[in-house]
Amino acid sequence: MKKYRGLIFVLPVIILVLFIVVLPIITMLNNSLRDVRFGFEKNPAFTGLKNYLDLLEDETFIDSIGKSFLWTAENLLIQLTVPLLLALLLNRKGRFYQFVRSVLLIPWILPMVVVSIVWRWLLEPNIGYVNYLIKCLGLSLVNFLGSTSLAFHILVLINSWHFIPFGTILMLAALSTIPTSLYDAAKVDGANSFKRLIHITFPLIGRIIWFVGLLAFMWSFNTFDLIWLTTQGGPANSTMTLPTYIYKLAFKTYEAGKASAAALISTLILIGVAVIYFIVFTPREKKGVA
Repeated sequence: MKKYRGLIFVLPVIILVLFIVVLPIITMLNNSLRDVRFGFEKNPAFTGLKNYLDLLEDETFIDSIGKSFLWTAENLLIQLTVPLLLALLLNRKGRFYQFVRSVLLIPWILPMVVVSIVWRWLLEPNIGYVNYLIKCLGLSLVNFLGSTSLAFHILVLINSWHFIPFGTILMLAALSTIPTSLYDAAKVDGANSFKRLIHITFPLIGRIIWFVGLLAFMWSFNTFDLIWLTTQGGPANSTMTLPTYIYKLAFKTYEAGKASAAALISTLILIGVAVIYFIVFTPREKKGVA
């Protein structure tokens, strides 16, 4: 009995993973090889790779992959640089900085549904407060979420605004673990602020930056709620990323088989990029020279 005690303790977790990860993937793979019309057919016909071939001929699908990568890249650029800068600015003692750190958390604790609705109201072209301010300045009104050139980038800013507090808190936690004696010793050696940042701060918080980058990538690539609740992939598919495209296929046009194929391709893309990220960007321990 003692021999299998460890397995007994781990068994509930294994069963949970099988039900919430492995089983859905198997079901998704099975559906992707069949002509599944969501809610209409009990015994869908086997079609082989037809759904995949149809997707490769669908310009909207190909474009949505490109949009997903562009969306992720823009989000990563903001969600790694801004939290780091804010953390460096707020890594000080005092009631003022404690207050700012507390207020900074507000965007993160808000549900994305609330964030989406509030920003839709603020950016509404006719009665939105942002356009009211623009009108007060004597400028022309802007249809932020109705413009094919603006909507995508506006949503990137909103999504990053929601994520930045989380990334900032993580980096602040990492900065707080750096002994002040290291900075004092560097000052004695004549190192200026920039050199202390490059040779002390960055190496010691490299793993947290890597971790924040991984979370930002995974969450940004899979962003659905914000896009759907604001533009639903429009206007003219300018904000149509993979999650939105898959949702429309499954629940708007009832092409669940095709949606499953798209979801499987999305999963493989995520796994592939994650593996590359782990191989290329994982911080490595520097071995000292004896």
